[in-house]
Amino acid sequence: MDVPASVMTGTRMLTVAVAAEMVYQLVGSNMSSPQTAELNAGARAPTIQKWVNITNAEAVGWIAFLCVLDRSWWPALGGGLALAGMVAKYHYAIQSGLKSPGQSTEQYR
Repeated sequence: MDVPASVMTGTRMLTVAVAAEMVYQLVGSNMSSPQTAELNAGARAPTIQKWVNITNAEAVGWIAFLCVLDRSWWPALGGGLALAGMVAKYHYAIQSGLKSPGQSTEQYR
C-alpha cells in the first residue's frame, strides 16, 4: 500500500500528533486534579481556586503569545475552548466537594 508523502510529513503528521496528545492531556487533566480538588475542597477550596486562577492567567498569556506568533486568532479558539472546559471542571469540582464532602485524600490535624 502506497502512502502519500503528505500523510507522513507536513500538516497530516502534525494533526495526528496533536490529536493523540490531546487525548493524553484530556485524560491526565480530567482524571487527577479535578477529582482531588473535589475530595479536598472542604479544607482547601480557597487555595485550589487561587492556583486555578494563576494557571488560567498563565494560559491566557501563552494563548496571546501564540496568536502573535501565528498572526491569527486560531490559537485563541483552541486555547479558549480548552480554558473554558478547565474553568468549568474546576468550578464544578470545588462546588461538588463543598456541597457533599466525601472522604478526603489528606489527613488534617
